[in-house]
Amino acid sequence: MKRRNLPVQVFFGCVAACLCLSFGSCKKKPDSQEAVIQIQDHAADHWWYYITSRGLTQCDLPQNAVLQLLRPWTENLRVSDAVTDRNGTGIVLVNRLGVLVFDADKGRDPLILQDVQLFSSTTAEHIVFDGKNPYITLYKSSFFNKDASVVYGGAKPDASRPYLVRISVANRMLYPVVTYGDLGVLDGGEVTSSYFDGSKWFLSVKTTNAEKTDFRYISWKPSASLEKLPPFTKEGKINYEYVTEDMYRATSMVQPLSNAPERLRRLLSSISADFPYEVTFRNAGTAGDYVYANTAAEDAASHAYSIMADGWICTIFADGTSYFSGALDGYPLLADGAKIAFRLPKLPKSYYYTNFCISGHQLIVGWEERDFYKTARSGVLIVDMAAVFYPDSEGAK
Repeated sequence: MKRRNLPVQVFFGCVAACLCLSFGSCKKKPDSQEAVIQIQDHAADHWWYYITSRGLTQCDLPQNAVLQLLRPWTENLRVSDAVTDRNGTGIVLVNRLGVLVFDADKGRDPLILQDVQLFSSTTAEHIVFDGKNPYITLYKSSFFNKDASVVYGGAKPDASRPYLVRISVANRMLYPVVTYGDLGVLDGGEVTSSYFDGSKWFLSVKTTNAEKTDFRYISWKPSASLEKLPPFTKEGKINYEYVTEDMYRATSMVQPLSNAPERLRRLLSSISADFPYEVTFRNAGTAGDYVYANTAAEDAASHAYSIMADGWICTIFADGTSYFSGALDGYPLLADGAKIAFRLPKLPKSYYYTNFCISGHQLIVGWEERDFYKTARSGVLIVDMAAVFYPDSEGAK
């Protein structure tokens, strides 16, 4: 198995090719009986928003959003993760801004959880769950951020800087949980990637100084429930140990698609086996994600995100090619459980769809403008899936 390199892989390995999948010139096309729903530009079933430092602002098309400077993806406003929790709430993480919470009963206006101290100078990635609570991770890129991972002249590192932060939707608050001091990362190190298997956390730590760059790998568990840990650095909060690079790499391997859950394999079964792609998959409201590939090649041609809940499963590729099976909450089963293929509105050149979530009958999917490792304009597309899938239903709106 090859090693997963996300999110860098999404930017450097998966943005060059447009999908053909079931709608293009693949060598082998899917069953011709498969219906395709095309969401049309300017239709009344979707809305475009772009991201600003204040939140979301509606626009008519992504290319008409207010211009944004190209910046490294770690430093710019963009959707960096999105999930659906077990209650059907959609949670969208926006780098350098905060957390958007989409409640199924409150329409298109999300609750915005912000904390300038947490988000203004750090990169926010990865939403994970330890049971009922969602958490996010924070770090600084030592490559793009000159203040990160460098300790000169005996400067004292900030041991209290948060690494893990809990999202409390009920309290409308963000709570720091684990700090860099708790992890023993006190020498200018930065957590460059992490993985949570539901029990243990595995981290890669990069340390840069005037002479060299080193990597080390940590495994840790909390000494009590994460929810009960104090927000400040305290000895004994967590139990951590150093592990080998091989042990860490074992947590970050891309698995063959044949290992994926049956529901995911069925959903993607009409895609040509000759078309190389990878999909980041997660169960709604569960610990972490898994990456599956239908190819042994080191770089897949395209990347998709997939979420599976009790009543539905959905996968969205970067060009908007999408698959859905099941039923939206409160609506009948679609096509007797068969998959539905649909396409989101076509994006301009150099724009791509990213992470998504579903809240009630709303699909919230990130989009962004890219130039290699930099991003510019970014936002979300909100689709009324009830209007798309159940156009004759009184509940569609």
